[in-house]
Amino acid sequence: MVLKAIKYTRFKNEKNEWSIEGKPINGEFGQWLTLEKINLIVGKNASGKSRTIGAIRQVAELISGELKLNESKPFGFQTSNYHLIFDDNDKKIEYFLDFKDGKVLQERLLIDNIEKLNREKGILYYEKESKNLEFETDDNLLALSRRDTKQQPFFENLYQWGVELNHYQFGSPLGKDMFLRDINSINDDSDINFKTGNEVTKIFKRANEEYPSVFVETIIGDMSNLSYDIDKIEILPFKYFPILAYGISITEKDLSQPTDQTEMSQGMFRALSLLIQLNYSLLKNQSSCILIDDIGEGLDYERSKALVDLIIRKISGSLVQVIMTTNDRYVMNKIPLEYWSVVQRVPQKALFYNYKNSRETFDEFKFTGLNNFDFLSTEFYVTGFEKQVSE
Repeated sequence: MVLKAIKYTRFKNEKNEWSIEGKPINGEFGQWLTLEKINLIVGKNASGKSRTIGAIRQVAELISGELKLNESKPFGFQTSNYHLIFDDNDKKIEYFLDFKDGKVLQERLLIDNIEKLNREKGILYYEKESKNLEFETDDNLLALSRRDTKQQPFFENLYQWGVELNHYQFGSPLGKDMFLRDINSINDDSDINFKTGNEVTKIFKRANEEYPSVFVETIIGDMSNLSYDIDKIEILPFKYFPILAYGISITEKDLSQPTDQTEMSQGMFRALSLLIQLNYSLLKNQSSCILIDDIGEGLDYERSKALVDLIIRKISGSLVQVIMTTNDRYVMNKIPLEYWSVVQRVPQKALFYNYKNSRETFDEFKFTGLNNFDFLSTEFYVTGFEKQVSE
């Protein structure tokens, strides 16, 4: 299932209102931010890139039940309005959620334009009765939390999307500072938090057990594409640690001794961690959404570009959707504009320009001879040749 479009508003009709939406059409705000299978969100600092990633993660956690409405206040999301459109094997799923101070005002679900849920009307579709019936639930709970696979099977794919969504903050340690005391403590996926990107050691162990013939070799091949020449990846005790603890170690081709994660450079470990977690998602062959904030942060130019190229190749043809952010000019200069969604910050809004809603302007830029970064820095994405000619 792929997230195709989103509109989001935080603190609607309040003085600190802020929204995510597509570029205005004929001066009209409130347009959809459309998304594709592969997305690179670019923008200047403080334009709303990470906020957008955070809003998508929040609604996924609400849908999956991993976050309760009354727990969203510390993150500044306690009053929010979401409107989402998904494509589920050519089936259109439209979900609307509006809550204020942690209490649901409206929750609505349509599948191929047929209403299955409307909290305002107090109706929910029951499969066995083949009709909408009245229902009630606490105002601090989503109706999706009433999941009944027999009566409301249409909730399941939406729930799974929320469960399977992963969020990696590439500028963070991505598990470099985490370790295992007991390597036999992982029984199944319920023992692993896939959302944070920090439990990479557990994920590596789990993936290697499930896919012993391909997993490690795939990671070694991917790291080679980033010019990291590795012979072996395994879980070993740390060499220099005050207690017995386990983590990821690599053996590089030009070194005789393994290097554990405490000794790796931050950039190398971030790339390794991301590829371990990304490949596990791909090998499971499950429809999922992966959010990667600040892709390439801490890597040199060539490796940053190579990593994004590698992700694009691996995602193409898979069931996985990826939404990445960057403000790195070198990454931007090498990633085709067709993958871009450019954020324009205006008062109380983050407006998105992409190939779907601004095709003519994107195509015009090819004739300028400028670098991709100039598409952002000159705001060509907003004005096209009009501004360039006037200057």
